[in-house]
Amino acid sequence: MISKQAVTPGTQQAAEFVVKSKLEDFPPEVVAAAKLHMLDCIGVMLGGLKTSAARIAAEFAHEMGEIEESTVFATGRKGSSVAATFANSNAAAVLDYEDGHMGSYHHPASVIYPPILALAERENSLGRTVLEASVVAYEVGLRCGLMLRRRGGMHATGATGAFAGAAGTSKVLGLDKQHAAEALGIAGCTFPISFGSGNSSHGPHVKEAIGWGAATGIASTLQAQLGFTGGYTPLDTRTDGTEPFPYYPFDGKNWELLKTYFKFYPACRFTHAPLDSFFRLVKEHNLTKDKIAMVLVETAQGPNTLNTKRPISLEHAQYSIPFVFGCAINYGKVTPTEVAEDRLNDPAALEFAKKVFVQQNFDMDGLYPRRYPAIVNITTTDGKTYSMRKETCTGDYDEPMTVDQIKDKFRANAEPVIGKTRAEKAISLIDGLEKVRSVREVVEQLKVNGARR
Repeated sequence: MISKQAVTPGTQQAAEFVVKSKLEDFPPEVVAAAKLHMLDCIGVMLGGLKTSAARIAAEFAHEMGEIEESTVFATGRKGSSVAATFANSNAAAVLDYEDGHMGSYHHPASVIYPPILALAERENSLGRTVLEASVVAYEVGLRCGLMLRRRGGMHATGATGAFAGAAGTSKVLGLDKQHAAEALGIAGCTFPISFGSGNSSHGPHVKEAIGWGAATGIASTLQAQLGFTGGYTPLDTRTDGTEPFPYYPFDGKNWELLKTYFKFYPACRFTHAPLDSFFRLVKEHNLTKDKIAMVLVETAQGPNTLNTKRPISLEHAQYSIPFVFGCAINYGKVTPTEVAEDRLNDPAALEFAKKVFVQQNFDMDGLYPRRYPAIVNITTTDGKTYSMRKETCTGDYDEPMTVDQIKDKFRANAEPVIGKTRAEKAISLIDGLEKVRSVREVVEQLKVNGARR
C-alpha cells in the first residue's frame, strides 16, 4: 500500500522528474557539468582517504555488517551499499574540497555521488544511468535545500543530502513514480538535523552530518522499494498538504546544477575570497611575510568567527582564516599538502597566523548566503596599507575554474592514491560515461590496492 500522504503535489513533481528524465532530455552543458562534478568528487574522496575521519568512518562501515555489495574505498573491501555510502561520503567531505551551491546546502557532491556509486556498483548499472541519477539528484536535492533555507535557515548539507541521495538512488533502481515519491517522503521524515558542525570552535569529524545524510538517502530508497512509506518533503506546504511551493519548478529551464561552484582551496568557502585577494595583493606589491605587519579580513556574519590562531584538528584548520593565510604566505599555495593533519604544528604557518585578524563587516551581510564576500587589508612594516574587496571566489559559476584546472585538481588528489595510469583511465571513463557498459569499470580504477603511494 502506497501512502497517500507522501504522494502530494510537490513530491509528485519531483518523483515524476526523477522517473521520466532521460539523458537526452538534459542540455549538453548539464551533462558535461555532471561529469566534471563526479570527477571532482571522486578525486576529493580519494585525497581524503588517508585522514583519520575517513579511516574511522570506514572501520565503522565494516562494523555495520559483512554484506559485500559496494566498495569502501578507504579499505578496498566491500560492505553494504548503505555502509559504503556512509564511509565514502565522509571521505568525500573531509578535505572540505568538494563542490557547493550558494543559497541551499553547501556540498552536494559528497552526498550525491557516494550513494549513487555504491548502488550502481551493486546493481552493475550503465554509465548513462549514473549520469541520469546524478542530474536528478542535484536538481531535487538543491531544490529541497532552497526550500529548507526558506523554512528556517537550517544548516543543510546532511539534511538535503538525504533528498538528493533518495532521488539519485531511486533513478539507479528504476523505481516507479509512487515508490520514488515514497523514498523522498521517507527522507523527509528521517533526514539528519544539524545545528552546524561547530568547526569554528573545535573542528569535529561530523562535518554537517554529511555521512548520515547520504546514508539516509540511499536507505530511504531501499526502504521504499520494499514498500515502506513516508511523509512530506520540503517541496510540499505544511498548511493543507495540497499545494507545492511555486519556486524552482522542474521545467527543464532552470538547472540548479549549473549554479554550483568548484573549490580551489581545501578549506571553508568563507576563506576563499580572502585567499584570492591575499594572493593577488602579495603578488602585485611584492610582499613577503617579513614585510607584513598585520592582516585584517572583513567578512559577512558567520565568517568573523573563523579566526582561530592555532587549530587543533584538520577540520578546525579548514575553518581558520589565520592558518590558511599562514600556509599561503609561506608556501605560495593552499592545497591538501599544506592544510593537513600532519601540518597542524607548522611553526611558520602558526607564526604568521598571529598577524591575521578577522572581523565582521555589517555592510556585507546582505550578500550572504548568495555570496561569500571579504575585504582584505594588509598593513606593511613601513606603514602602508593595501586593500582588496572581493564578492566572488575562484570556482564560482560566474568565476569558473577551467576544465583543465578541474582535471589537474583531480590528478593532484588521485595520483598519490591510485597512481597516474589509473587516474588517467578514470578521467577517460568519466569523460565518456554515457558509453560505459558497467560503472564497475570506474570503481575498479579507484581501488587503493596496488596504487603508488
